[in-house]
Amino acid sequence: MTNVRLNLNYFYSTISDGNMNTNPKFYKEGMTREEIKQDFTKRRICLGEQHGFSGLKILTPIQKSRPNLEGVTKAEKQSLLAKYNSKYPDGHYVRITEEMIEGYEDLYDLDIYSDILMIGADLPKIALAYPVADCPVLFVEDTKNQVVAMAHCGGEYIDRSLPSQMIDSIREETDAKTEDISVVVGPYAHKENFIYHGIPQWVHNFKVWSEAIVDTCGNFHIDMEMAIRNQLLKQGVYDSNIVFSDLDTITDPRFYSNNRARVHPEKAGRFYSGCFYNKCKEKCKTL
Repeated sequence: MTNVRLNLNYFYSTISDGNMNTNPKFYKEGMTREEIKQDFTKRRICLGEQHGFSGLKILTPIQKSRPNLEGVTKAEKQSLLAKYNSKYPDGHYVRITEEMIEGYEDLYDLDIYSDILMIGADLPKIALAYPVADCPVLFVEDTKNQVVAMAHCGGEYIDRSLPSQMIDSIREETDAKTEDISVVVGPYAHKENFIYHGIPQWVHNFKVWSEAIVDTCGNFHIDMEMAIRNQLLKQGVYDSNIVFSDLDTITDPRFYSNNRARVHPEKAGRFYSGCFYNKCKEKCKTL
């Protein structure tokens, strides 16, 4: 593979492709775990066939999630935080190797605990993807060395500076030069429609959200793009190398959306936002 340069292809699924995780609440009542897994497997295979990779070769990390501390006692809070901090450091990344995936027919069966997954062009047609509904998924590529990092960067993770940590991780892994760092962000909830009636519970680092949360008569517009872009620019990433999807999951009927599912049940679910290295085909989508 050293003499062949492959393209990094981005893809996303839509509601028409079906739900892209195994949470029982998104399936028909009464379905067994095995029936749900079989259904999910078929959806992944179909998705892969559409985009030019194997649907059984999709990797998703088990991401570190901050515990909900609302209403807990001081002792319980300390215990929960201790457990949270013991898993691995914030921004922990894992680079996928051939040895790691060897022997797995379906990579869904491979548990990888990390905030960030990386893969290189040495593993073509192995996809990185995260199931989301409104949250941005970031793809940070060292275009010279052809290594890409992926992370789910919803509000909680923006708050704890995961976009910035992604830049640190790619520099640590490949010694990437600034001019070679490219960032692409998949479909997400846009500020015009992403509204809370107060400061969200997951906001702790107010510096991250400076000017990115705007109070309009009690409606708090959450500008995830600004909060992410600010972190990337502080890391020296060129603004011209940052691309945000213009697709708004809240208003676009093709996408699942947590925000709209409360009033539009058909938008309850998760869609994949992902990437893989391969020769680009005409039907490959850009985010």
